[in-house]
Amino acid sequence: MNKLASYFRKMSIILFVSLLIYSVVFVLLISLINNTNWQYLFYRFNDTQLEKNGYLMMDDMRNHNIVRGPLSEEERHWIQRRAALYGILLRYESRDRKEIWFDTFSRSGVQASSKAVEIAYSAGGETYGYLKMEYILSNTELEPAYAEFMKSIQFRSKIILIGVVAASVLFSFVIARGLSKHLNEVYRIATQIGKGKRDVMLPLKGPEEVRRLASTLNEMTKELKKQEDWRHNLMEDLTHELRTPLTTLLTQIEAIIDGVYEADPQRLQDIYDELIRLSRLVNDLERLSEAESARFSLLVRRTNMVELARAVYSNFLPLARSKSIRLTFEPAYVPCYAEVDRDKIVQVLSNIVSNAIKYTPEGGKVHIRVSYNVEWTVIRCEDNGIGVSESDLPYIFNRLYRADKSRSRFSGGVGLGLSIAKALVEAHNGTVTAESELGVGSTFTITLPILFDYSEDEPFRPRMPDVSSE
Repeated sequence: MNKLASYFRKMSIILFVSLLIYSVVFVLLISLINNTNWQYLFYRFNDTQLEKNGYLMMDDMRNHNIVRGPLSEEERHWIQRRAALYGILLRYESRDRKEIWFDTFSRSGVQASSKAVEIAYSAGGETYGYLKMEYILSNTELEPAYAEFMKSIQFRSKIILIGVVAASVLFSFVIARGLSKHLNEVYRIATQIGKGKRDVMLPLKGPEEVRRLASTLNEMTKELKKQEDWRHNLMEDLTHELRTPLTTLLTQIEAIIDGVYEADPQRLQDIYDELIRLSRLVNDLERLSEAESARFSLLVRRTNMVELARAVYSNFLPLARSKSIRLTFEPAYVPCYAEVDRDKIVQVLSNIVSNAIKYTPEGGKVHIRVSYNVEWTVIRCEDNGIGVSESDLPYIFNRLYRADKSRSRFSGGVGLGLSIAKALVEAHNGTVTAESELGVGSTFTITLPILFDYSEDEPFRPRMPDVSSE
């Protein structure tokens, strides 16, 4: 039963049945309208011909000097022969309808129907009676020749209908198969992509919607390949970041145990530095995991964002001066308040400003600017440092991703700062973006809502009393 249901859910079957039903209904509707129209035209033609025969009959009666009754037996036989010649049943009655001078309806045992035609019999400008006529055989049939012609038309219509329905079946099958063929190809290749094959490309064929779907899947495949390459590099980087200090520690401790080195203060300091480096890496990974899974509480309070940014600027002035970098600050010239966790946003700004100073050569510039509108606070950090290439820019917020792979872990860090910054900003329902050009510089933009959104699906985040500045 499930296989049968699955079969009828196929796109080709659905398209075939839909097109077939539409075609058959359309053809039947046209056929019904056509037959109804033909019947109407034939019956109208039949009535016209019957009325014409009536006038011919009346003209023959006048020429035979039959005007009014009672009729002689010879006149009755003559009228009967003429009526039979025209193929009609005839009733001739007086003007006051009290006398019936001739009636073949009663002789044939047929009641006059609503289709019977009645004309006034007049001669010399005087009406003498009425002639009521209907074709012989049946009061529901056409005149024999016309009835035969109509049967022929109906038979041919049925043949044409059968032919059109058969053509509709074939047409629906071809169209359904043609449309579903491209979808089946998309499904087949998408299945290969789902199994891990990333070197396949979908052909851009078929209807526009299928082409757009294929193009989207191709882009998705490229992105999946990039993500897999990045995850591979992530494991390599993480392994390297952990293995190098561990190897150094093991080597030095083994040398001390074997008596190769003495456990002097300098050796112990080197071991301690490596342990600190390992601890910092683990702590950064833990903070990033907490930030991305929202397993922390935000101490949200109303904060003057201009003063907060100015505090970060002041903290990094000595570092910038030591590298001969000009660090400047452009505030909004009115207090700008937003509901944020001060410590978390300071951490975000510190990561971004620290990176800007780190990757800007001596004599360069780093500029911090604060602006706002009725809904958002915007903080920008611009530098004219080494910049980031276009190929690396989409991935700089990924874990352990370092655009400058030539740098050692001692100068380039482990690539977690921007990942943590992004997670913390998004926890505030904000965004952080980067624009950069290799060799020209970078601009990081942090956008934070003025009012924090306390939705039910957010973790517990206590709101602190309002303060004007910190």
